[in-house]
Amino acid sequence: MGNRAEQEPAPHMALLDSGWHTDWAPDGVPDRTSGAARIRQLAASGFAALAIPREFGGAGAGLVEVASAQRALGAVDPSAAIALNMHSFTVGLMADYWQRHRDTSWMLLEGIAGSHALVASAFAEPGGSPNFMSSRSSAVETGKGYRVSGIKYPCSLASTATLVCLTARVEATDETILALCPAASAGLTVEGDWPSMGMTGSDTAKLVLRDVDVDDRLVFHRGPAGVIDDTVISGMVWFSVLLSATYHGVLSALLDLAYRQVTGSGQYGTRVSLLGRATREVLMLGGACRQLGRDFEDGGLSGRAALAAAVALRATLSDVRDRALSAVTPVLGSSLYTRDQPAAKLLVDSLAAHHHPPSLLVCDQVVGDHCTGREISFDPAG
Repeated sequence: MGNRAEQEPAPHMALLDSGWHTDWAPDGVPDRTSGAARIRQLAASGFAALAIPREFGGAGAGLVEVASAQRALGAVDPSAAIALNMHSFTVGLMADYWQRHRDTSWMLLEGIAGSHALVASAFAEPGGSPNFMSSRSSAVETGKGYRVSGIKYPCSLASTATLVCLTARVEATDETILALCPAASAGLTVEGDWPSMGMTGSDTAKLVLRDVDVDDRLVFHRGPAGVIDDTVISGMVWFSVLLSATYHGVLSALLDLAYRQVTGSGQYGTRVSLLGRATREVLMLGGACRQLGRDFEDGGLSGRAALAAAVALRATLSDVRDRALSAVTPVLGSSLYTRDQPAAKLLVDSLAAHHHPPSLLVCDQVVGDHCTGREISFDPAG
């Protein structure tokens, strides 16, 4: 990618790139601009509207095509890719919701496309929770909507987002809302940043909501807390496919560095089998990612089976990341541990694959629950 786009791809990249198709492409390796500036630049390039239907001003890209764009960006700019992954996931979920319900949510999609707006995904809360469906934020019903209070952390696109997609439990009920909130709303503030080792350009910080009024027209889903419905299933599939594609790009870039280092030396030795092992792992991850996306898009996989497959893919991503790094570490050697080396940056960025929900503590349990006919639970105590 980048400055090699016009050249014939090397055999390893031709293999890893196979099956990934998108009309959108990142504009090369990022320069010294800040993470926030880089993210705004990418959003304006058309990335922000990829998943929005054409009739509302978007590109009309489906799940696998959006995943391909995420992968392409992950290979050259992991920080921006993981930040924009949250936007892609949220907008993709909204587009899917509109396709199924044909409600007034089209107006939100049209507004996002028309202004190249970015949407932050504010689900995570301080201290984390093994059960990603749980929210400690509160929503009090008012005459025109809800008044929401809570803390969302870590939240990518914290300062660049125009809208924030958030969850909160409705007071005095057992229900949760999924709503959009303008980032400029009174009572919503960005505080501090995320002291992460990697993904430092992802514009990640803490969002604090103090009695923030959310218009009822911006609430596009309300349902019983903890209940697995079509929106939860669609959201998990979109999230897992896009997340896996993003890190597939990161791992492909790391493998590219390793192959170029070996071929440049003219001596291969045992490094060939190590690189082959790492490539096999990443190649299979990509195939599983695309297959799940296509199966979900064409209706071949749905309901609880789609949820189980999505959770399985999310857990497999973490496994593949560790196995690929184990194989490639002897090949790259000290460059993986040398400050400011491209390989070291990719190593640290790839660690974030373990950070995302659902918790690895419950992934295998969810798959087992489905396959044995039990009720699926994202609570490790369940």
